Amino acid sequence: MQSLGLAMALAERGERVHFVAQTGSALAARLPGMGLSWESMSLRGLIGATVSPRLRRVFSQSLPEIVHVHDAASVTSAYLAIRRMPGILPRLIVTRRTSTRLRGRSASLLGSDLCTRVVCVSQAVRACVLEAGVSPEHLSVIPDFVDCRHLDPDAASRDAGAPPTIAAIGRLTQEKGHTVLLRAMPAVLRSCPDARLLLAGQGDQCSALQAQAAEADVTHAVEFLGFVSDVRPVLAAADVFAMPSISEGLGVAALEAMAMARPVVATDVGGLPESVIHDETGLIVPVGDADALAEALIALLSNRQRARAMGEAGRQRVLANFDRGPIVGRIVALYNEVLSET
Repeated sequence: MQSLGLAMALAERGERVHFVAQTGSALAARLPGMGLSWESMSLRGLIGATVSPRLRRVFSQSLPEIVHVHDAASVTSAYLAIRRMPGILPRLIVTRRTSTRLRGRSASLLGSDLCTRVVCVSQAVRACVLEAGVSPEHLSVIPDFVDCRHLDPDAASRDAGAPPTIAAIGRLTQEKGHTVLLRAMPAVLRSCPDARLLLAGQGDQCSALQAQAAEADVTHAVEFLGFVSDVRPVLAAADVFAMPSISEGLGVAALEAMAMARPVVATDVGGLPESVIHDETGLIVPVGDADALAEALIALLSNRQRARAMGEAGRQRVLANFDRGPIVGRIVALYNEVLSET
């Protein structure tokens, strides 16, 4: 939802914004009542390529100076629409949020002259884009943001008698590493028998993860919450936040947990070590290592003072480096920079 958060922030600054969302997406469902000029259409894959004339008409009517694409699957649609426009073309900016390898057409589109800038949300993402052959002059590193006004730990209450609680928030998909987290839970429960795990999110791995929890005999300690529209109650209930990702561009969920003053246990992949500072705002463990993950979770669950200190340090780190206002300011500065280029 970074794109919608940015659009709302730009509108608050008085910028003219027209939002185009993928038909049927969760994002499109949120747009009515937001006060933005918006519409939805199919933007991805072959269907997206065929609707590029419709998107071109949208651009011709709204006359944007900048087209900022936040969905990698929609880059082709935007590229084709802009390429075939008459007159002065809008600047195309693409935000890249994944550290997976770029190849083929995706790499060539991001490296084309028509793509004015690629915004990488972490240095790890930048390294992947560079590896694909995109010129460093095309790249800017600007992280995703969280709204620290909204994520206020002082406004959240937690029952003092609650059991030790781990929270994980994110899509229930393979790259998020929840299978590793469930493999870690038996060891966690041997050390902290009353611990519980809150899993918030939806995805194609949900049934498999529920079956895994049953097979590992940890169902009694794991609660599948499904999709949650407001993460604050889940984070408020947690002592520790777990992000055992197999692949990650930056880790906004980790930043949200840090904004809520929760320590984070995360894996050493992608941009997560740029978000979570080991032994300062949380603990970094090897990707896929259930034993190391369990050890880190136990260390923080069993030492509340250390966990609280890391949580407070995480809140300060997010305020200094990832808060909404300054990051939006950096994006606006980038817009002004590309518009000034001849």
